Amino acid sequence: MPGKKKKLVGVLILALFLFLFNTATQVSNQKTTKEVLDSAWDKFGLVSYMIGDTDPTISIGMDETKSEERLREYLDQNLPQEAKEKYDIEIIQRDIEALEKEVFGDRKQEKN
Repeated sequence: MPGKKKKLVGVLILALFLFLFNTATQVSNQKTTKEVLDSAWDKFGLVSYMIGDTDPTISIGMDETKSEERLREYLDQNLPQEAKEKYDIEIIQRDIEALEKEVFGDRKQEKN
């Protein structure tokens, strides 16, 4: 009997270890919200994005010639579940030159 108890305890410890290792691996493979948005930058013609701290909104400025629908699908597939529940996503599509002037013009004014 004592040999069977040791074997059972060993199997339980091994099962717990494998479960915890699998959970840790899944969490570490998940990208952060910022990493997902950075990876979408060139694929979807993003010009800017802002993740709100007090206002739970992700605001994205993108080229009007790119597909908003495809960007939303990409975000839905890649954003962490926590981010999808926490943030509203606001996408502003305009001519890329106008967006760049607006975004980079604001940055120039901030420096002065």
